[in-house]
Formats: sequence, structure tokens, C-alpha cells
Amino acid sequence: MSTEFVKHQIGIKNLLDTLGKEHPRYLDAVNFQNQLLDNIHAVEAYGDNENYRSTRNRIKHQIDQIALQTIGKTFNELSKPTPIQITLNSPSYKEAFWHEFQEPEMSFVSPGSFIMGSPPVLDPDAFDDEYPLHIVDLKGFYIATTTVTNLQYAIFILQTGYHSPNYWQNRVPSKTIYNHPVVDISWYDAVKFCHWLTELTEKPYRLPTEAEWEKAARGVNARLFPWGNKYEDNYANTKECKFNTTVAVDKFPEAKSPYDVINMAGNVYQWTSSLWGSTMQKPRFCYPYTPNDGRELLDAPSGTLRIIRGGAFSDQKRYARCACRNKLLPNSHRPYVGFRLALSV
Repeated sequence: MSTEFVKHQIGIKNLLDTLGKEHPRYLDAVNFQNQLLDNIHAVEAYGDNENYRSTRNRIKHQIDQIALQTIGKTFNELSKPTPIQITLNSPSYKEAFWHEFQEPEMSFVSPGSFIMGSPPVLDPDAFDDEYPLHIVDLKGFYIATTTVTNLQYAIFILQTGYHSPNYWQNRVPSKTIYNHPVVDISWYDAVKFCHWLTELTEKPYRLPTEAEWEKAARGVNARLFPWGNKYEDNYANTKECKFNTTVAVDKFPEAKSPYDVINMAGNVYQWTSSLWGSTMQKPRFCYPYTPNDGRELLDAPSGTLRIIRGGAFSDQKRYARCACRNKLLPNSHRPYVGFRLALSV
């Protein structure tokens, strides 16, 4: 489940906007919209099951018939997000893609508890700071299915005048890496991007907490990797793959997490909102994870390290495990660190 639900809501809104209130089928579409939203809310509250899926498919089919009969488009076609129009001050960027910001697809992570951590007795690769294994209860939230790309970040740079990553030339990335994750980004840069996108969309975009990140990566049953408990050579861009650089954010789709999130293992580390502490050797904020103990302070001193997750092309598979915690000073820039977005429900 996940991006499917966001697409449904986009699709029905686009259908209603296109039909208009005077259209004879408008009220039929509103009725199916209400049924679909009731279904989505039930799944968000209680989890998905075969009965909910069957009902949802029936509603989607009926909406599909209305859409085809009235405007000649399928519900799936209507469910594609409309790019946000961007105005740039510079006349140098005439191509349409510089003026159309495509919001990332978001996956819904249902509310409830999950197993966090990984003790050495169960996982020989586990580090001491991943212990003890414990239960964490989270509210539902959305997380981006992919990390922020160079192209998405470039539109932000060009519209705001914010400083660009050092590996770009003339403030834009090479075309060959448009769809690769943006890297060389500090924690403050990532937060600045979130603020910009929030103003642009009126949606409260933010970085995920490390607990949210881990649940989105492994699901509720303590998987070692997003796809299962065995490392697969062709499922992640780690040092073992020998790419030695980033790859496209949608590579390895078969290695998605239980919540349909891609590249949660390898490619690039991802900033979270969570604090580690002031020393590299030992975390100030140990497990169990407790969100109200100060570890989620956004205005902590710049000398306090932040948690990064996911491993990278430059590190071995041990660091790509879902439970692995790494850390970095928030003003650091590294060619193997990027970020992905989250949204509260």
C-alpha cells in the first residue's frame, strides 16, 4: 500500500475538477470519492486486508468507467500528480523541465508498533549502539519512495539562489545524473529544501526521524534488509557492487521495502532529524528510542551529530542493514550523503 493511496486522491480530485459541478455525473463521482476516502481512512487506521482491497478495486473500476465515458481518460491517467509550475529569474533555462517541479511519490507507513534495533546475538554484523532490540510505536506518516534527485534539488537552487553542491558546474548537475540522488548536502541544506517545498506546496515536508526511517525500511518484523534477511548482490549499490558512485534513485525496484520504498539500502546515506550526540565513539541518545528525550530537537547546537541511515556505494553491506546507525556533523558535506522527505499524516 502507499503511493497507491496518494494517487487515488489525486485522481478523483482531477476528475471532479475536470467535470465541474454542473456535469450530470458529478454527484456520482462525489459518491465514489467518499467511498474511496472511507476505504483509505479505514486502511490507515486498521491496516489493509483482502476485503478492503476488493472494495477498493470495485470503486476504482466504477470511477474508471465514469472517467472514460465523460472525458476519455482512465482513472490511472488522472492519478498522475500535476507538476508545480516554477518561475525562474534566469532566461538561460528554457527547457520545460526546469519550470515544472515534480513532487516525489510518497508511501504511507501505517500507524502501530515495530521492532527496532538489532542485537549481535541475532545479527553478527550488528553494532553495540543498535542494542537493545525494542518495540517502538509510531503514528502513521508518509515517506518518499525515492531520495531527492539532482534535478529536483537544482530547481530549488535556481529558484532560490541557494548555494549548489560542489560537484555541479554552473549551478546545475550534468544531464547524466539528473535522476541520481543529490549528494554533498549538509543537514542544514536538506532542512532548507524541506522549508522551500513546504512553502511551495503548503504541505509540511520534513526529514524522517530515525525510527520512522527504520520502520519504512524494514517493516514491523525486524528484517535485516528491506527485501528480507539475506543480502542479495544485485539489490543494493554497496561497495560490493563496485559501481563506486551513485546510481539512479529508481534502480533496484525489486529491492523495495514492505512499504514500497526504494533504495533504503545502499546508494547514499540519508539524513534523519534525529540526534546522536556530541562524540563519535558513543551515542548520547541510546536505545530504547524515546522521541521526547531531546533527540528530536531541530535547533540543537551545530556540534551535535545527526543520524544518517541506509549505507552507501562507498561502504560495505554491513552498513546497509536496516538497523545500522551512522552519524555525521550537520554542517558536513559528503559525496555519499543525500536525503529523502517525510510528511506527517
